[in-house]
Amino acid sequence: MFPTSSISLRTFLLTDYYKAVKSYVGFFALLWFNWLQVTLYDVRFGVDSVFERVCKALHLGVMIAFAVVGTQFDTSDTAKNFVNFRQFSAVMLISKVILLAQYGYILFWVRGHSKVVAPLLIHIAVFATGAVICLGLIFSFNEHTHTLSYVAWYVIAIIEAFVILASSSQWRSASFKRTNLNERVGLLTLIILGEGIIVLSKSLVYVTRGENYSSAVIGQIIASVLVIYFLYMLYFDQVDAKRFGTIRQQFWALTHFPFHVALVLLLEGTSRLVTWRNATEKIKYLSGKFDQIYYSSPNTTVIASSLGTFTNDMYTDFGADASKYNVTTFLNSLAASGNPNSSQARYASSDIFATLETAALKYFHIEGAKAAVKTSASYTAGVPKDPFKDLKSVAHVYDLVYVYFFVAAGCTLLMMAALIAISKRQKCLGDFVAVALRGTVGFALACVAGVIGNYDPHTRYLYNAWMLPTVMLAIGGVVVLDGVLGYFLPGPKVVEDGEQRKGSSA
Repeated sequence: MFPTSSISLRTFLLTDYYKAVKSYVGFFALLWFNWLQVTLYDVRFGVDSVFERVCKALHLGVMIAFAVVGTQFDTSDTAKNFVNFRQFSAVMLISKVILLAQYGYILFWVRGHSKVVAPLLIHIAVFATGAVICLGLIFSFNEHTHTLSYVAWYVIAIIEAFVILASSSQWRSASFKRTNLNERVGLLTLIILGEGIIVLSKSLVYVTRGENYSSAVIGQIIASVLVIYFLYMLYFDQVDAKRFGTIRQQFWALTHFPFHVALVLLLEGTSRLVTWRNATEKIKYLSGKFDQIYYSSPNTTVIASSLGTFTNDMYTDFGADASKYNVTTFLNSLAASGNPNSSQARYASSDIFATLETAALKYFHIEGAKAAVKTSASYTAGVPKDPFKDLKSVAHVYDLVYVYFFVAAGCTLLMMAALIAISKRQKCLGDFVAVALRGTVGFALACVAGVIGNYDPHTRYLYNAWMLPTVMLAIGGVVVLDGVLGYFLPGPKVVEDGEQRKGSSA
């Protein structure tokens, strides 16, 4: 279920990484609302029958189709990928036709009950309208003109959700009372957390490529696992289905959309930063070896020869194509300088190390935007390209990773505060403290992203080992304070199994 959630942000690397994040969030939004509509039907009208099982198989096929066409989901240029956008619209059309068939099937069996017929007819009308619009949108995409007609997908998704929820509130026969909607939304949260573990495990494959496990790398791995575990604790410790009202339940479910977006970006950023930290440890090792060789002799010819051997050895370890990271021109310039302290020698050595650093980052699958510049150390007619160009592209990518990681971490806690506030009508002191605690820590984490405006502190922070531990300690602090304050502050009285007991909400 929900297989396309495993598509990571790496799949969406475009010319501009900002556009990649934007396209990724846009794709996830369409996927999430499609899942929502299937769930809203299933929790109310789902029964065990051959027809329903066939429909479930078709919905699974739709999800797989999302995964296939989602890899080329680039809203920055619909003309370039117009075939993909047509396919995407066709997939959405099929999904709505399946829902139409399901609601029509239920309508056939309850046709004699007027209180159920009215909301079902509204459901059918809204999905029929959406299906017709998606059919028309297929022909709006072409190879000549970029169009914004894909925005209609989001408008349709929002209107469908609003109509279904509003009509279910108006007609109690189609409401979500006594359904397992809360459990379904909670299961999706659990699935996303599980996908976070899978993505993290994949990133650990690149971590094992380092020379060894330094204390900083081990700390990053522990911090990343604890971040996911603490998020699990904070979310599921606060879900209390017995205190939901029908309307609040619907708002609570919809609030999970921004919560899940923030959670997905947070988990993606976590996996990236683990790999990034190990790569920076490797680069520090290379820098030390490089300096040791550079200052081992006053003879620039000897230095150039030693550095050439060193870089070739590293290329062999990295499995890199030496022709793509050719430093011959820079080595010749270094040898010809005659003085290792001259400007010419310094510039040449910087170019050599920049090329070596690019190869090291590539070894850990850390690259700039997909269509940015190809390997900057390659040559055309003997003229070397700027060896810093790829490094600048990588720096731009991880500047954005830094921003969305802390913003997503902050928004995740803020959304958790909103979920508590929405779900509980009669709040006790513990509830107010829980909301305030998550809101305050979440806002503080989001503000850390503002350091990007100050180059020196931001650069130092990006290259040290404290980014992941900062978020881990912040979220872990909320967990600890929840437990401590929950012990002392009064909680709500919850009726369970016929006995009245005192529960904790903080």
